[in-house]
Amino acid sequence: MAYPPAMSALGRAIDLYGYVFHPITVLGVGSLLLIYHEWRERGADRTALWRRVGAFLGAGALALVPTAVFFLAFRGGLGRAVGGSSWRLDEMVAAGVLIAAGVTWLLWRRYEWGPIVPPAMVTFAAVTVPYAALAPVWDISGHVILALAPTLYLTLVDRRYAPLLAVPVLMVPTRVLVEAHTWAQSVAGFAVAAAITVGLYRVQAGSSDRRGAGSTAS
Repeated sequence: MAYPPAMSALGRAIDLYGYVFHPITVLGVGSLLLIYHEWRERGADRTALWRRVGAFLGAGALALVPTAVFFLAFRGGLGRAVGGSSWRLDEMVAAGVLIAAGVTWLLWRRYEWGPIVPPAMVTFAAVTVPYAALAPVWDISGHVILALAPTLYLTLVDRRYAPLLAVPVLMVPTRVLVEAHTWAQSVAGFAVAAAITVGLYRVQAGSSDRRGAGSTAS
């Protein structure tokens, strides 16, 4: 996208924003912050933290498998792979998120590493479903969805993370300015991610409160 000379620096920043704050980067960093927060709250030793980080990074590596298979299937190169089939690539990315979230959830439940990360993984998987379902018919912004879910979940867990919400808020107009999405697609991505994240968090918090009350009563 071309910008007037006086706005060239701003234009470059806008163009780069979606790359610097790529959904997978924001989702990964957000998940690592949740892992750190949970580890700190439980007061475990540093070995436990690195074990959790290593497990999550391993699950994240598995998330690359669908996209790698997708590109291998298109032997004509990158241009052929993405040309006219961006929604298929979106679905491969969504499949990767589902794999990473599912494997992370299983590991946390198997080793009883804490109560914060598993429901977060459920939430991240849940916001991916409408993104994948709508991809073939309507290009809702995955950048916005996958930038808002982890930053909003972190904020719900601890309000000190609220400044991170600037990332998805700025993502909405930048996706429009780079002509990757319309305003409707960007705003819809924000609304869908916000509704699912807040809704599931409240359900999860209510379930935890009921379990705690039941344990106290017994």
